[in-house]
Amino acid sequence: MERHQLDRAQAGRCHDSRAGKGGRLSAPVHDLVASLARDSTHRLVAALARRLGAGRIAIAEDAVQHALLQALSSWPFKGAPAKPEAWLAVVAKNRALDLLRHEQRGLLLAEELMPLAPGDEEGAGRFDRELNDDELALLFAVCHPALSPDLRVTFALKTVCGLTVAQIASGLLAEPTTIAQRLVRARRQLEAADVPIEPPPPDALLHRAESVRTALYLMFNEGYSASSGEVLVQPELCIEAVRLARALAAHPMTRGPASDALAALLALTAARLATRVDPEGAAQLLEDQPRERWDAGLIVLGLDHLQRSAAGEELTIWHLRAEIASLHAVARSTAETDWPRIAAIYDQIVAIDDSPMAALARAVAIGHARGAIAGLDAVNACLPLLVAGPYGHAAAAAFLIDLQRETEARTHLERALALVRTTPERRLMERRLSALSTGRQSTRARRPG
Repeated sequence: MERHQLDRAQAGRCHDSRAGKGGRLSAPVHDLVASLARDSTHRLVAALARRLGAGRIAIAEDAVQHALLQALSSWPFKGAPAKPEAWLAVVAKNRALDLLRHEQRGLLLAEELMPLAPGDEEGAGRFDRELNDDELALLFAVCHPALSPDLRVTFALKTVCGLTVAQIASGLLAEPTTIAQRLVRARRQLEAADVPIEPPPPDALLHRAESVRTALYLMFNEGYSASSGEVLVQPELCIEAVRLARALAAHPMTRGPASDALAALLALTAARLATRVDPEGAAQLLEDQPRERWDAGLIVLGLDHLQRSAAGEELTIWHLRAEIASLHAVARSTAETDWPRIAAIYDQIVAIDDSPMAALARAVAIGHARGAIAGLDAVNACLPLLVAGPYGHAAAAAFLIDLQRETEARTHLERALALVRTTPERRLMERRLSALSTGRQSTRARRPG
């Protein structure tokens, strides 16, 4: 059961004598549990799974979901505990033991499963080799060589990052059924190999680090630009991805140019979170965002990581993406951005990443650097690969508006509006169509930034 389904299913069944007639779950309790489900589930699953073993991650997930349901059932009557996350950890531990009771190993886990309350085992009982962050350790554990690279990333996004099948499918540009099949294969392969939850030896850590970086990047992207729903931004996903990326860059066995470049990319991009949606609830484009509201602290942090990433001769896709983010971060406006440099960097990126979205980003940069005709030609070249999403049509419409071909622009905007999956982006497309009708269309937007 996904977290939003859990919240919806339980909200109408829990009765709070203090909530008045109708017996609905009190808003404070509902909000608290929803917040824990959103922000703490991945930590609780990681803490439990590292004791159960990778083959029993499903049990860890079920146990944590059970604990959340128990909270929804009991807290309205008894009140929320002083340490809600610790309460959930204990309930999840007990549930896991119940689920394992018929297994011989389950009887041997009681000692290992105590304590589980976050913060109770500061510096003790952690993984070897200084991977003291449960989530980071679990990321390395599930990115096991027994799995292919695509299975590693998919499994990590589901079990550690907490994304849904639909969200993973959107991030990986795959069908949900394909992602579901990958998850089943990953679980079976890990169970068959009886893979323990533990970091690899030092000489193997680096071989798994790229899968971990990719998972963190995709986790951040879902938080920065949601694949569907009422909100565009989920800051908690972005914040957690930045935290883990910085932990990766700080760890003695995984730090280095690529990890610093990823940390730089995520921090510099996260600096724009507060301006992603305007006060009216519409997605806000990069050129329309008030740059004075960008987080200066995150920009400084990102630039520091970017400087560190320059050590050595290694140049990765994370370096290229981070440099683009830095060019946006230091520019005083869209017009003053070094678009020729950005277009040149995208030429390098598409040689590594042949995805349609990378091609579209390159096309947009070409349009800014060389003019609307060049941009439109580049967008049209990749548009056949972008039929399932709105961004290609939105980019084509923007260049057509620049060229005063408004009838064609309207057609593309209508197609984009039909394909948007979030409410803020829908509002943006409606606004652009309205502005086009009234002759007020001046935004040269391609995709919310």
